[in-house]
Amino acid sequence: MKTRISTFTAYLFGTFMLSGLSFKSFAQSFSESFDDITTLAGSGWVIQNNSSPVGSLSWFQGTATTATPTPGPFNSYNGAANAYIAVNFNSTGSTGTISNWLITPNRTLRNGDVFTFYTRKPTIGSGQTDYPDRLEVRMSTNGASTNAGANAAQTGDFSTLLLSVNPTLVANVYPQVWTQYTITISGLPAPTSGRIAFRYFVTGAGSLGTNSDYIGIDQVDYTPYVCPAFTMTAGGALTGGTAGASYTQTLSQTGALGAPSFAITSGALPPGLTLASNGTISGTPTATGTFNFTATVSDASGCSGAQNYSITVVCPANPISFSASPSICDNADPYVLTEGTPAGGTYSGTGVTGGTFDPMAGTQTIVYDYTDPYGCAFNSDYTITVNTSPTVVLDPLSAVCEDAGMVAMTGGSPAGGTYSGTGVTGSDFDPAMGTQTITYTYTDANGCVNDSSQTIVVNTVPTVTYDPVPAVCSNAGALTLTGGSPAGGTYSGTGVTGTDFDPTVGTQTITYTYTDANGCVNDAAQDITVNTAPTVTFTSPVSLMCIDDPSLTLSGGSPAGGTYSGTGVSGGIFSPTTTGAHVITYAYTDANGCDGEAMFTIDVDACLGIADNGQAFGFEMYPNPTTGRFTASVTSGTECSIVSIIDIHGKTIPFEATHTSANTIEVNLSNQAAGMYLVNGMIDNQPFTFRVQKQ
Repeated sequence: MKTRISTFTAYLFGTFMLSGLSFKSFAQSFSESFDDITTLAGSGWVIQNNSSPVGSLSWFQGTATTATPTPGPFNSYNGAANAYIAVNFNSTGSTGTISNWLITPNRTLRNGDVFTFYTRKPTIGSGQTDYPDRLEVRMSTNGASTNAGANAAQTGDFSTLLLSVNPTLVANVYPQVWTQYTITISGLPAPTSGRIAFRYFVTGAGSLGTNSDYIGIDQVDYTPYVCPAFTMTAGGALTGGTAGASYTQTLSQTGALGAPSFAITSGALPPGLTLASNGTISGTPTATGTFNFTATVSDASGCSGAQNYSITVVCPANPISFSASPSICDNADPYVLTEGTPAGGTYSGTGVTGGTFDPMAGTQTIVYDYTDPYGCAFNSDYTITVNTSPTVVLDPLSAVCEDAGMVAMTGGSPAGGTYSGTGVTGSDFDPAMGTQTITYTYTDANGCVNDSSQTIVVNTVPTVTYDPVPAVCSNAGALTLTGGSPAGGTYSGTGVTGTDFDPTVGTQTITYTYTDANGCVNDAAQDITVNTAPTVTFTSPVSLMCIDDPSLTLSGGSPAGGTYSGTGVSGGIFSPTTTGAHVITYAYTDANGCDGEAMFTIDVDACLGIADNGQAFGFEMYPNPTTGRFTASVTSGTECSIVSIIDIHGKTIPFEATHTSANTIEVNLSNQAAGMYLVNGMIDNQPFTFRVQKQ
């Protein structure tokens, strides 16, 4: 069984209001020495036991050490020996949690207010056990509320812990002599209505517990904070500002408790400026003029001071500037002026209308007027040099044909410009059919540009056709060329003269060229095949015949396959029916249709009555015709001889004859004139006559 101080001359309280409290303070302050706790309720104190379970005692009047029959454990801090208030383990049952509240009167709480009290517990002698005890001081800022929660674990509106004596319930920590504790209120955003409360808060408490015993409280004083005199930055004109420029000015003060808070309470700062709670005036003024205002500084304790100020805001320096003054040409299009900054101003001057400048040659002065967002008006001027544009000429252009090829452009003045237009590359023009516009552009030393244009007619070249030309033969003679269209053109090519073509063997190209009324030329070409005419020869073995001779089957024409014609010729047979020279023609046509002919003359003579009978003896003469020498031989006889040779006129002529065998003789007529000769001889003593042709 634990030994505890358990009986005292005391009063039992539930939750109730005390009355008849006497103050040792004035105004918001109070001072309580607990001479008689029955008067507490009348002064606004509240006692509330939220222990679990609720015990037999709450807060009670202290007991002096001289009290009878049971003395108390200690006397009060001052005044009567029992002038203190006490609480002990009987706040709960034999075991439980004590949460027993002693709530002070409602006051306006503010930072800097000072709350002091004395507390102690009994002196623990040698060999005695100390039961730790714990006391909390808590604050509510909810006006006159006495809500301390519904049970031992809750604190209700008294959520702010100001102080805890022996917070971890450690033995021999709670003071055993009267000890003063001082609390200075802080952390409040502003003065507020509320209460301060003592909470005897012990877990593991009760008569059978190990943590609760007995404590006393004496001489509680609440002293409100007294506002000091504030000293602020001297009143009057503060540093001036410039519209549009950043501004900073800090107001200073002394006297505030904790962090001061500045505010404008009358008048106004220049638009664009604000006063921060720390006293810094900052921002960018957006209007000019002098602005009067009152600045008030206050602290969380509700103390304040004020001062009157003014700030004068002036216009900024002329902000107008210009980009590089342009140099333009008098033929330039009107353009919108943009050289002045800031944007938003207006331009005026020669050639200026509504912000657009129509260039006029010379140096022009442009005035720029600008009113800034703060109502400040400015103006400045600058000059624009307007250069005279060059005079550019392009000579008229002659018509060309679409197939003219690249045409070099000329005629642009001054020299050094460029040509442009459909089909133009560099200074060359590639004609495209139709009327094309060519522009000559020239840029002078000032960068001024001008141009001149001319049209050039590009005529279509005529459509020229040339009909195919059939193959011809090389011996065809001159051919008249036709088939070129339109009429009026000219022919050209190998062998062409005018409209005549003299064939030359091979494939020849004939070109027909036509020039129309515009001078445009076109042509068409055809190949003509000139086939080689055949080479035709005709040498008859007989060139002299007598009128009485039998018909002669013609031969000796080459190539074979041709036809013979002439007087006395029929079906390739010549009949010597009339005397005289008979021209026999041999005609031949090859596979290409090319023909040729050769002629041979056969003389038909009366032969002076001498007949050619050499054939009767098998007599042969070769070659016949002969150029001089010939051979005579017989096949039916055994011996032959030449007796005489007579010309066509019957004259005997000298000759040379040589026997090469008994029946073969070589005769030489090389020294005789060409013509027909009769050879007279003997074959086996029989006379014969044979004709030979000397060429």
